Amino acid sequence: MNFTTHVMLGMMIGALFFGKPEIILLVGIGSAIPDMDREYGFFSKDVFRKHQLHRALCHNFVFLGILYLINPFLALGAFLHTLLDAVTTAKDRGVEWLYPFTRLVKKSVYDHTGKRIIPPDPNTRIFMYQNDPVELTRKSAADLKDYTPSPWRRSYGPALSGGILDTGIFVGSTALLLTLAVLSKLGVRNFIDFGAPPLNYTSYIPLFIGSLGVLSVLVIGEIKRHREAKKASSGPSLVYKLTYALSLSLIAIGIILGAYLNPSSIVEFANRVPYIILGILVVFSCAFIMLRIYSQKSEVRMRSGGDPYSV
Repeated sequence: MNFTTHVMLGMMIGALFFGKPEIILLVGIGSAIPDMDREYGFFSKDVFRKHQLHRALCHNFVFLGILYLINPFLALGAFLHTLLDAVTTAKDRGVEWLYPFTRLVKKSVYDHTGKRIIPPDPNTRIFMYQNDPVELTRKSAADLKDYTPSPWRRSYGPALSGGILDTGIFVGSTALLLTLAVLSKLGVRNFIDFGAPPLNYTSYIPLFIGSLGVLSVLVIGEIKRHREAKKASSGPSLVYKLTYALSLSLIAIGIILGAYLNPSSIVEFANRVPYIILGILVVFSCAFIMLRIYSQKSEVRMRSGGDPYSV
């Protein structure tokens, strides 16, 4: 999906459900953040292609959880971005929702044609059922054409990026956002609260600095990516490394300054910590129990001569 589509959808959702200009802005900024996992920083094209970090590194529940701790509305925007990308097909990568945990799985039982590719291994407990559909990804972008077969870690949808859906969502979101703004200005119904007091310096200064960092990563990264598109694979130059480091520093400064100028946010975060820890324990406990059950069933099937990896 295009950058403009992500941002407009986020701002439209912010306007439709919240109506406050600062929340609309935060959701829109959050909608831009996940695409920072392109080959913008210290990754060479070879490293980027090998590890397939786009739609993985910043498109997952762990990253969304980290953003939520910074600001829930940033996390909402990032979730909308990730959800929109998740409806795209394998030709456009889909989304690796469970990264980095999916990278712990190294083997699959069947390839993309349904052919068994490994013998049963009693020492290996975790398999993906089959490999990624490589033939589809080879028909896509240049950095996917040499894609090495790997376990099917991503989720896909039915929609091709850049097509009617992408254009329709952008045009529809823009039209609805403008409609809400006009109706609010005319006094028909106050969908967007234009009379709200402006942000004070404790809010807009950290937001401005952090947003500048995000924008720098995306803009400078896109310039670098297009300039190097036809060159031999190599790591980023020193200039790009420095600008990337500076951009990340701006994001960090914005977060730290925001916490410093808004001490109530630190108290709110501290109050969430016990629930966060409890949630993590519940998730990992359930995952461990399910893994043990699955392993035991696999052993029973293997002893009986059946397929230990059938579902």
